[in-house]
Formats: sequence, C-alpha cells, structure tokens
Amino acid sequence: MEYLFWDVYDATLFTTTGEYKLGDNPIKFKLTYLRDFAAKDIVKATNEQWQHLGKKQLTTQYSDKLLAMWPNIKKGESLTLVTDKQGLSVFYHNDKHIGEINEPGFAADFLAIWLSENTSEPALRKQLLGN
Repeated sequence: MEYLFWDVYDATLFTTTGEYKLGDNPIKFKLTYLRDFAAKDIVKATNEQWQHLGKKQLTTQYSDKLLAMWPNIKKGESLTLVTDKQGLSVFYHNDKHIGEINEPGFAADFLAIWLSENTSEPALRKQLLGN
C-alpha cells in the first residue's frame, strides 16, 4: 500500500482454500511494514479506513483495545491477524502473541479495510484475492 507516495507495508493473505469470502475463517493476514510507525498512527489509519467503509461505530468499539495491544512498529516488523474457525481474532507482532479480540465479527470488519469491494485500495484487494 502507498500513502502520499510512500510505500507503507506489504500485505499477505493466507486461507485454507486459497480463496477468501468475507467472513471466512480460519485465515492469516500479515502486514509487513516498510517504515516506522507509532501504534497511535496505525490505529488512526485503521479508524479512517473504517469511516471510509461507513463503519464509524467500530472506531469507538475497538480503538482503545487496538491501541493497548499494538506496539510501535519499526521498519521490517510485522503485525499478523490469525483467526480460528469460530472467528476468534489473535494478533501477533513479529510472530509473538500480543493479544486477542474475542468478538466473531471483528475479523471480517478488520479485513474489510483491505478486502471489501469498497476498500480505498482496490489494486491491493485484487492482489490479495489473486484476481
């Protein structure tokens, strides 16, 4: 993804079938950052994307949880979301467990930032979905 002409991160989506439909579980979604970012800036960008998708209520529902969980990121580090069959969301920082969100709808709402038809990054969506 690019922001103001800067590459921000590389994104990778893994599924058990190689295909993804909104709400599918289990999945693994990995963001490898190409620059340093403060956790508050990552949460802010997440909130902006939810607002873009018309999901403003998610910003108040999850901002504090994400800010408490996500660390500041250095170039080359990653944040990974892994879900189980029930949709439990587990986050990892460089493959180290950093927290969970135990709400089944969270994973689909989070992944919608990149995988919704209304994403602000349609080229990245196409790449992630392999079409």
